[in-house]
Amino acid sequence: MNGQRGQSIPIWAFGTLSALVLLAMALNYGSTLRWQMRAQNAADAAARGMLAVQTSQWNETMATVHAAAVEEYRLRLIMNDLLEVIQGSGGCDAKVGDSGPSTCAAMYANLRQRYFDALQRYTNDVLVLNRVSYPSQSQQITQIKAALALYQQNCGQTTGGDCAFNYSLVAAAPRQDSYLEDVYADCCAFAVGGNTTGNPKPDLSPLKLEVVACANVPPAFPSFFNFTPPKYQAIGRAAATSIMGTQEFMYVGSLVNPSTNSVFQGAEYPESANNTPIFSGDDTNYRIDYGGNPNNPDNQGNPAVSDGKWGFTYTPQNEGFLAATGWWESMAIKPFSGQLSNGVQYTCK
Repeated sequence: MNGQRGQSIPIWAFGTLSALVLLAMALNYGSTLRWQMRAQNAADAAARGMLAVQTSQWNETMATVHAAAVEEYRLRLIMNDLLEVIQGSGGCDAKVGDSGPSTCAAMYANLRQRYFDALQRYTNDVLVLNRVSYPSQSQQITQIKAALALYQQNCGQTTGGDCAFNYSLVAAAPRQDSYLEDVYADCCAFAVGGNTTGNPKPDLSPLKLEVVACANVPPAFPSFFNFTPPKYQAIGRAAATSIMGTQEFMYVGSLVNPSTNSVFQGAEYPESANNTPIFSGDDTNYRIDYGGNPNNPDNQGNPAVSDGKWGFTYTPQNEGFLAATGWWESMAIKPFSGQLSNGVQYTCK
């Protein structure tokens, strides 16, 4: 049998064509995966970010309530001091005709001014609290829709989303739970869900929302040997809800501020003109002590203890100020809106 030249060319051509087809399929598949991950990341970021409308409002409310509570605590003790100096008790000099910082009249004048100053700050805190806490849940949802539209408009910027996608708010509603999530943490225990029951009104109920990010994506290879692959949709679907991420128990009279190396709320002496003790006994009867202040051995506050499981307990024994604050954030959850339809619940870009 004689060999014939050129018989391997069709085989090589077919093999090369097959390899190119497989390569094109692999690249298209890789592109599809990349776009799908990109869509999911876009939806996740939008869902969690839009809940900042609620979580930021609640965190601002918590911070303002804390500031107002400090002033209310201060006002209560100043009023008690005023009653003492009016009655000539607590150590002030009640003799008529005497003068000096230790007289009841001088202390009364200082306490009166401190009272008006604290009352003005308390009034300002309440006015701020009214402004930051006014939106109802329906107003929050309206703000979320506006924020998502702005997020779409500012795409490609630090305050915007991915320009390749269209963002749709599928659902936004109160989370219907039979319990309120809570978080307790100390040195020895960390527990989520402290079996805290409650039935808050809708305006104080955590929201849950669902967002879809969708784009019509052209194939990696628009045409190949007269074959044109169709466009496909990259869809990301994500849901999130507001949760109390951390809860803090702060004894502001004994907890040290690391930026100042002093306690957050040191002892105050409103009976003096320069906030310093008048008597050698540290003005125990007039000073404002936030509990556990290091320079007052007579008031150690009310230390809390943990059972290592669910949270903190404490038995009030001394006067003191305990700030129990909860800070809100968003958490991803499973989408909850059921089957969705393009052009109805969401649209693609």
